[in-house]
Amino acid sequence: MKLKATEIENSLRNGTLPLAILLYGQEQGLIVNQVEQLQKLVITDPSAADFDAQTFFAENLDEERFISACKGFPFLSKIKFILLKEADKISKEAKKTLLSYLKEPSQTTMLVVQSGNLEAKDPLRKGFESSKTAWAIPYYPLEGGKLSSWIRENLQAQGYKVDRDALQYLSYRLEGDTLAADSELQKLILFVGENRNITLNEVMAVVGETIQHSSFGLVSATANGKTTEALHILDRLLEGGEEPLAMIAILAMRIRRIIQGQSLLNAGENPKIACKKLRIFWKEEQEFLTQCRLIKSANLANGLMDCLEADKALKSGGGNPTRIMGGLVMRLSSRLGKRS
Repeated sequence: MKLKATEIENSLRNGTLPLAILLYGQEQGLIVNQVEQLQKLVITDPSAADFDAQTFFAENLDEERFISACKGFPFLSKIKFILLKEADKISKEAKKTLLSYLKEPSQTTMLVVQSGNLEAKDPLRKGFESSKTAWAIPYYPLEGGKLSSWIRENLQAQGYKVDRDALQYLSYRLEGDTLAADSELQKLILFVGENRNITLNEVMAVVGETIQHSSFGLVSATANGKTTEALHILDRLLEGGEEPLAMIAILAMRIRRIIQGQSLLNAGENPKIACKKLRIFWKEEQEFLTQCRLIKSANLANGLMDCLEADKALKSGGGNPTRIMGGLVMRLSSRLGKRS
């Protein structure tokens, strides 16, 4: 059964517990949080976790041990909790084993499968979506108002208030995965210390200081056709351990936003209002509007295809990530750097 991320809470609140859940998508931060909530829901006594909760990794999965754990009976809890991480890395043979288990899952086990992006035709995703006893739930990156709300609520929960312009800047710079965004917020909290009101100056000091070599610096250089600068930033990001798939997601997000901007401007929308609707930070408005006016729509469409091909190449594991990302950045900067 396929559910939206917004529907899972109501279902659980009503006492509906599936025998297996697939949580997949780019938004790994929300997925990790949901996994923790599910384990607390199933394993109500923390001391029982050592006996009735087990975690497996899909890559090089010991299939026999995994299935044995899934079919075993709980010791201290009513239901066992089995977590399978990184399911997008699972082998074809192990995937068949997992789908076979899904046909007759244990009635005393909740299996939670955590994964990155899965295409609609992926057998794992299709298997969960078609199952009557399982859920498949996609998690997409938070954008605009949803991300702003998440940031504000996250900071409020820790006792901090954030000024409006500081929140807008954070929303613009931290788009992507809340797992990475939360790390940046923790740096910000350490920086402001006892000062419970976060201003734009403090945000700029922490988030802005590394922007030259951030994923957003990569996006800016690429979208402006600055190939050499973009490749230099890419090298620094890869050396720093940045995830290539996350960078592709941010590049694709920028392209989609430019396409949306073009649509609004062509419909006669006021440029300032268009930027506000698309949550563009005020210091970035001029650059964004220039890109909207001058980049050809065909080049934007081809740029999205470039991102899709690079995404597939990385997930297939058939190429060198550095070479794939370098090729993508060169193609995008060449396309987007051409002005009409």
